[in-house]
Amino acid sequence: MTDTLDLAALGFRSGDLGSLVRVVQAKDLLDRAGTCERPLRLVGGRDVIEATTGTLLDSTTDQQITVSCGNRRASVCGYCSTLYKFDAYNLVAAGLRGGKNTPAAVAAHPRLFVTVTAPSFGPVHLGPDKSGQLRPCKPRRDGSGCVRWHRADDPLIGTPLDPSTYDYQGHVLFNAMAGALWSATLTEIRRALARRLGLPRRRAEKLVRVNFAKVAEYQARGIVHFHAVARLDGPDGPLSPPPAWATAELLEQAIREGVARTSVEVPESKALGAPVLAWGEQIDVRAIAAGQFDHADDLTDVRVARYIAKYATKAAESAGVELPPMACRTCAGSGRVTLRTLDRPDALVPCSACSGIGRTLDLDQWNLTDHARRLIDTCWQLGAIRELEPLRLRKWAHMLGFRGHFATKSRTYSTTFGALRQERADHTARHDPLTAALAESPDVLVINHWSYAGPADASASSPIPRHMPDLEGAAP
Repeated sequence: MTDTLDLAALGFRSGDLGSLVRVVQAKDLLDRAGTCERPLRLVGGRDVIEATTGTLLDSTTDQQITVSCGNRRASVCGYCSTLYKFDAYNLVAAGLRGGKNTPAAVAAHPRLFVTVTAPSFGPVHLGPDKSGQLRPCKPRRDGSGCVRWHRADDPLIGTPLDPSTYDYQGHVLFNAMAGALWSATLTEIRRALARRLGLPRRRAEKLVRVNFAKVAEYQARGIVHFHAVARLDGPDGPLSPPPAWATAELLEQAIREGVARTSVEVPESKALGAPVLAWGEQIDVRAIAAGQFDHADDLTDVRVARYIAKYATKAAESAGVELPPMACRTCAGSGRVTLRTLDRPDALVPCSACSGIGRTLDLDQWNLTDHARRLIDTCWQLGAIRELEPLRLRKWAHMLGFRGHFATKSRTYSTTFGALRQERADHTARHDPLTAALAESPDVLVINHWSYAGPADASASSPIPRHMPDLEGAAP
């Protein structure tokens, strides 16, 4: 029997050669990704109950199934990260050109691609420029610094020229506060837009709204920066066009002002005081062109969506750090647990799970650069400061302190990851005769009861279903 590909179900639009090419590319990419590399084993079953009487019609117990891990990181699972990449592409693309219950009219709204970066915490070795051209690292007139031309695979790239003067504490704290800084930035941008209109913020939002979708990326030095799509809408979000005076130039001015004004304060402590963190001087704002096959220098919606989807599946491995969580789950990294006795109800004793050290990893067994090791150790040291406990630096030491979501969006930017996953699940269910029959019947209820039973053997697991309702967003 020949396996046929339903192009309409996968997002192909008649007469659109570009969408056909992306569907074929995406199907090929998914095929090459194979199946989940770290599947999970669930045990349990499901009950089928008559809705009106509560009569148990069918029950399965002691069943075992294998499900995909769902990890978004390409370094952990190629298959699941490929699915996540498709979802990220479609989520961003829908907000740029419509689709997934977002009107196509958003393609005519002012749209910008924004990059905000961290400040400098000390000079670091430089690699090739964006075009791949080699460049001198850090030449100085007095002969100090670095005069080498580092190739792209040089492990020195991103490491400090002088580790003894590098601000490791500021570096780690910026990662830890980056999510809060981004949230504050969105507020300041909306305030800046209202100021330029000469209106209070609430009145301004009755005329025009700003929607965002962003992704975090690690630089080689081990610090996060953000790429974002910004779009101007009318008062009803994507359902309404912005006024004619709400231009991309107005949005860019508000963004630059908002970024420059934003700062956040680290929780005050006796050890560090209350450091104030802000964005670095480098901010890039570019207009997004309409269409897909424009000039090579144009920044189109397809390129932006692909770019963001690409980094949505990466984490600290981009900075040469690929570790599992290292804080002991029993003691949350403190190395101490509470032992309640009659005479000492709140006695702290060493945690037996980690032998009182708080870590479950021996970092000496991992291939880490000195720079990465210093960042992790700084997370661990600052995590011991009581006032900084809300930052959970020990829990997120394997991420160099960053604890935010890598891909986020405004509520009304476009669809959601949950909706895309549900669409895929519904599509898969339609290929299961029993599930499809039960779903179509209003007279029965299906109650699933499954529990986690540990990792499954990837080589022996059954293939994960590959039915996908929209593979249009082929990853780059």
